[in-house]
Amino acid sequence: MKYIYFIRHARAQKNIQIQDLQRDLSSSGKDDIKTMIFRIKDLKFKAQSIISSPAKRCIKTAQKICKSFALKEKDILIEKSFYDGNFDEVLNYIKKIKQNRVVLVMHNPLLLQLCEYLTHIDLENFPTSAILCIKFNINNFEDIKEHTGEVVFFDYPKSQDF
Repeated sequence: MKYIYFIRHARAQKNIQIQDLQRDLSSSGKDDIKTMIFRIKDLKFKAQSIISSPAKRCIKTAQKICKSFALKEKDILIEKSFYDGNFDEVLNYIKKIKQNRVVLVMHNPLLLQLCEYLTHIDLENFPTSAILCIKFNINNFEDIKEHTGEVVFFDYPKSQDF
């Protein structure tokens, strides 16, 4: 069994004075991440690695959620294609992952496309700070195909489910 925790970065500052890659988390984004950490802490989800877009808002999001997945901040891997890559590039990257449980922190619209491709879920939106956990009944991520994943949970800060 393989698991991917897809996480969209927390809300970023709307500072047009700096490059997009350097935009930090907004105060509401930091609050949203705290909300999500509180919601998932009792679920005891574990992961073997966390991979993030190089955007500052993604890295900061990854840093804040590391402990929730029993990971260390120093172990965050940066993947350039999560920021400026296309669907095929990122899907091929995922297929090369060797661990059984990984956390991927990235951006829309790519995040939405991947999750809809991998599962039967039809999302209108993938809000900031949202977490979608997908499990795959496969031995290797290279065996991923369209709609082979099953949604374990999907939650976001303004969700009414909690």
